[in-house]
Amino acid sequence: MAHPAYVTAPTLSGSYVLADVSVVDPASGQVTPHQDVRVEGDRIAAVTAHQERSGGGAEVVDGSGLFLSPAYVDAHAHPLNNPDDVDATYALMLVAGIAGYRQMSGNDALLAARRRGELRAPEGAPRLLALPGDLLTPITAPDAKGAAAAVRHQAEHGADFVKAGFTNRSTLLAAIAEGERVGLRVHGHVPDDIDAREASAAGMRCMEHLGPGTSLYAASSRREDQVRKNAGGVPSLPRIPGLARIADRLFQPFLMKLVVNPAAKTSERSAENYRLADRTFDEQRARELADGFIAHGTWQCPTLIRVHTQQFPGIPAHREDPRRRYIAPDVLETWEKTTDTFEALPQATRDALAEHWEAQKRLTRVLAEADVPMLTGTDSNGAGWVIPGLGLHDEFALLSEAGVGPRKILRAATSDAARFFERSDRAGAVREGFEADLVLLGSDPTADASALADVRGVVRDGAYRDRAALDRILERLAEQPTVR
Repeated sequence: MAHPAYVTAPTLSGSYVLADVSVVDPASGQVTPHQDVRVEGDRIAAVTAHQERSGGGAEVVDGSGLFLSPAYVDAHAHPLNNPDDVDATYALMLVAGIAGYRQMSGNDALLAARRRGELRAPEGAPRLLALPGDLLTPITAPDAKGAAAAVRHQAEHGADFVKAGFTNRSTLLAAIAEGERVGLRVHGHVPDDIDAREASAAGMRCMEHLGPGTSLYAASSRREDQVRKNAGGVPSLPRIPGLARIADRLFQPFLMKLVVNPAAKTSERSAENYRLADRTFDEQRARELADGFIAHGTWQCPTLIRVHTQQFPGIPAHREDPRRRYIAPDVLETWEKTTDTFEALPQATRDALAEHWEAQKRLTRVLAEADVPMLTGTDSNGAGWVIPGLGLHDEFALLSEAGVGPRKILRAATSDAARFFERSDRAGAVREGFEADLVLLGSDPTADASALADVRGVVRDGAYRDRAALDRILERLAEQPTVR
């Protein structure tokens, strides 16, 4: 298929200096002003005190008054849901200052394409940091034995982690245990019928969307047993040869519509259970939950932008977002229809979801204050009204609204992400010898999280693009909107 050329030539590449910048160290929060950062090829060659230059030598970018940070990681995204049509998404990620991402859905074909080096990698594309195999569901992991077999299969096919989707207590614990044996960690959703503390203690590596159900909220409630009982769980299924292939063909269209906004299918019973959990919140219990996550090394990727677009899809900030001009028309049509479905829910259900948003922010704040390790993610490419790439800037704003401090947000997007992906020896800092993946910001991101969205220039794999070049990419995307 033909791919429009969205990404224009870099402003500079090869050898150049970002001069007189304030270098931000996310891990320590230290900001060092008046620094010169020399880029050679795809690496940072030197970081030195600023010196005035008069002609000759490397080309110079005047960075006076600007702040230089490592580029960002979107640790929960789905660009490869459309592996042959990723160019527009990757272009938006470049403009947003994203240099890497964790693909949160996969399959044998994607794993094989990666092994063969056949995944698309257009100019400026972010680095694929981790890829799983098939999502664990009652189809792919029907019972504990099936879950263990699915994990072994993914290990044999080169997966980097296992994504838990729709599991129950027994299948999740079996997957975690088998993953420990074969060297794969489990990331993903925490089923409602398990205590989140038990999943953490068993070795679950990362929890997404604060659940996304009621498990974390049950553990933070004075009525924990009642909340968990009301929530129920996903049943195990009999193992039937060929069931996965049949189910994929029959149910994939339905599942894709569900993914756009699962909240549009919220039952009145579920809404009432959210209300029960939220109104019986106990901050001390939430703090104890956070302490357990720290003790067991369980990370959190809240994806608040995904949560907000699910629970408030019809508000102008989402439905009339001017950035929708980058999204493919057929995708926008699906988002609109799903929003209509949500708006048809009973008012009491929508009120409960609005109340739950406040509880989600509150829990995020408690986890952040305890310094539970966090990642920043969007759940983009499939999620209604989440703009790929630029949605990470929305995530920064919502984390700040929830009470997460700017330094914590900066770390989650940069140095902590490098630590999570075991790349701290080459990424997550502006340091000699590190990858030249950087963002130039208009103000200090350690003082105000809004600075993270004030992108004045991006260095990706050593190639520098100034604001004008980034804006030209956006213009091309608006002329041919194909972001999915």
